[in-house]
Amino acid sequence: MLPSWCLVVLAVCVVVRAQTLPETEKTDENGGTLLQQLIARVEKLEREREDRGEAQVAFSASLVTSEQWTHHGPFNTHTTLVFKKVTTNIGNAYNPITGIFTAPRKGLYYIRFTGAVGDSGSLNASLQKNGVSMFEIYDTRSTHGSGSNGMTLVLEQSDQLWITLLSGQSIFDQTRLSTFSGFLVFPM
Repeated sequence: MLPSWCLVVLAVCVVVRAQTLPETEKTDENGGTLLQQLIARVEKLEREREDRGEAQVAFSASLVTSEQWTHHGPFNTHTTLVFKKVTTNIGNAYNPITGIFTAPRKGLYYIRFTGAVGDSGSLNASLQKNGVSMFEIYDTRSTHGSGSNGMTLVLEQSDQLWITLLSGQSIFDQTRLSTFSGFLVFPM
């Protein structure tokens, strides 16, 4: 489907073209004008878009809300990270209380996670999709090193994503150093 701005440009082109046609070519066999046809097509595309519910979806959150150096871990078990400082949450699909993103519709999404190594000196964390690891970041360069990874994923409506810090690992944040973000590329 064409973006709205493309439809506007197309409409202007059709109007300009229609003005340069001889009167005999300005109507079709049913008596409709080119402009009427274009308006009907734009209205149809807008209805189809509304019917599919193509609202925008994007989120970005960092681990802590304070500007203090804050370390999490190491823990004895795998731990779900809750990214509490929400910068963007268009569509309200990210929950800052649970740390879980729930896909509001089927589509292709781009997801990214960045983490800074905490007190343990190593960071190993995983993006989980419904409990299955999709990708990880890993860094053992010592405290304050960082890693980042991202991927496009086809998500079904209600699929859930979250970040799990593996046992024995740690992460830190201060002013958005460790982030979890994603957005809908296009619906399917």
